[in-house]
Amino acid sequence: MSEQVDYDPCTVALHPIHDASHHHVADRLVYRHDNAAKLEDIMAATARALTSAIYELGDGGLLGDRSLFVDLPLEWLDRPELLPTPAPRLALGIADARTVDPTLLTRLDDIRERGYRIIAPSRLVKQDLDAMLGRVDIILLGSPDDFDDASLERLPARNIKLLVENIANREALTNYQGLGCDYYHGHYLAKPSFITSPPRGRHGNRAAQLRLIRALYEDDSDLHRLHELVVQLPHLHVAILRRANSTYFNRVGKEVDLHRAVQILGLLELRRLILTLTLASLQPSSRIILRMALIRAFMCRNLAAPFSSLDPEDAFTTGLFSLMDALLEEDRNTLLEHLPLSQAIMRALKHRAGPLGAVLTLCESHERQIEEAIDEVPADQLHSCYMAALASTKTLMTDL
Repeated sequence: MSEQVDYDPCTVALHPIHDASHHHVADRLVYRHDNAAKLEDIMAATARALTSAIYELGDGGLLGDRSLFVDLPLEWLDRPELLPTPAPRLALGIADARTVDPTLLTRLDDIRERGYRIIAPSRLVKQDLDAMLGRVDIILLGSPDDFDDASLERLPARNIKLLVENIANREALTNYQGLGCDYYHGHYLAKPSFITSPPRGRHGNRAAQLRLIRALYEDDSDLHRLHELVVQLPHLHVAILRRANSTYFNRVGKEVDLHRAVQILGLLELRRLILTLTLASLQPSSRIILRMALIRAFMCRNLAAPFSSLDPEDAFTTGLFSLMDALLEEDRNTLLEHLPLSQAIMRALKHRAGPLGAVLTLCESHERQIEEAIDEVPADQLHSCYMAALASTKTLMTDL
C-alpha cells in the first residue's frame, strides 16, 4: 500500500554569477537546511534542491550554457554516486568543512578526478595553502584582505579563480576588481531568481522504489526490468525523459522514448538520478490512478500492434501520459509544455489528432462504455485488447 505525506514547498534561489566582463556565466544554487538537523534531513534537503535545480529544469532552466555553483554537505561528498552531472558544468563547494586534514584532502582528490571543480572558502585554504592550492579551482573570498600579494601571485599559474559574493555597491565591486577576481555576484549586480515546488500531497510506491534501486545495483542489471520499474514511478519517468533528451545526453536532437532513455543514460546516471529523487521524496503516484494509466497505456499498445505504421511504444507512452497530469498533480498544459515528447504524441495528447490520437480516443471510449454498462460490453476484439491490458497491468503491479 502506498504512503501519503504532505510535504512543505521546496524553494531554492539561483544567484547569477558574472565574470570580470559582466557576462552572466554561472548560477549559484542556494538552499537552506538546519546544520543541527538529522543527517537524513540534511541529505533530503540537498536532494530536493538538486532535483528542483538540475533534474527537473534541465536545458530549459539551469544547465544551458552556464555552470552551476553549489555547496554540498560533506556527507553528500562521501557518496560519489549522488554527485550531480554533468561534471564539467558544475563547481562543488565545501563550505561545511572546518579543518584541512587527510580525510578532506582525499575527498577533494576523488572529486576532482571525476571532473568536478572545487570551491573552497579562503579561511580553509589558508589553513594549509600548499596542500589546498593543488586541490581547489575556485576560492571564495571573505574580504579583499584574505591573501597577501605573494599568495595571490601563486594563483594564476595553477589556474585558480577568485569568487566574491554579496557585492552590495559600486565601491565593493571596484575593490574586488582591483584584486583581479574572476566571479562576482550580489544584489548590486543582479537579483536572484527563485524556484519553488508547490506544496501538495506526495505519494510514493515504496516497494517499487526499493526494487528499482536494488535492480540498479545488481551485477546483471536488466534494462527491460528497469523500464518496467520506472513506469511505476511517474515523476521519475518524466525526469529520465527530460534528462535523456537534454542537449548534454542527446546530441542528435531526435526525441527518445523511455526504453532508449534508459540506454542513453546508462546505469551510473540512472543510479545518481534515482537515488537523488528517492532522497528528495519526489515520486508522487496514486495507486488507483496509476492502475488506470497503465491499463490505458497497455490497451493503446495492444490496439497499435497490428498496424505497421504505428509504434507500439509510442502508443504506450501516449496512453500513459494521457493521465500523467493526474498522477503528478500538475497542470496538464504546463506539464506537456515541458515534456520532451514527439510531435505525434503531443498532437494525440493535446488534440486527439493523428493515428495515435485515434487510438487514444478509441481507448477512452471503451473505458466510458465499461463504466456505463459493465455487464453489457460486447466480447469483441476491442474488449479483448482491454482485457489483455488488465492482465498486463495486474502482472506488472503484482510483481512490483
